[in-house]
Amino acid sequence: MTNKQLIKTTGTILVNKNAASVFDFFANPSNDHLWRTEINKSTLDGTLQLGATIFEYSYLSKKAPNNLIELKCVQFDKNKLAIFETQNNAHFYIKSQRQVNAISENTTEIIYTLAFDMDIVKYALGFPLPKFIVSYKANSDLKKYLQKLKRKLDNV
Repeated sequence: MTNKQLIKTTGTILVNKNAASVFDFFANPSNDHLWRTEINKSTLDGTLQLGATIFEYSYLSKKAPNNLIELKCVQFDKNKLAIFETQNNAHFYIKSQRQVNAISENTTEIIYTLAFDMDIVKYALGFPLPKFIVSYKANSDLKKYLQKLKRKLDNV
């Protein structure tokens, strides 16, 4: 995706749970609606593994209230890393990287990286926004997502 203008944002949090249970929840896109506010529903075709297909329905705007994006699991390392990415035929590029690192037996670091094509913003709004505004909003939203994720994991 070198010809696209991408936004990339990364956030990190610590949770007081073991890495395996954190990974099982965080890496599974079927749980995204519980901590990512724009997700209406995500379904996983089969089991979470390399090559799995994810269908993500998200509320982007009133103009795109139930936008469908198909992602593939392009990298998978159980209890450590799951990367989901749109394929070449997609209208917009999105990459979601979900990584967990065991700090201790019951402390886990979560690293969430999201990259997306600026064209999706233009599609959702009907007009483009400057990259610095989209980047600021993406960083702000990611922090909120991770705080909500932390609260969810603390209660699981």
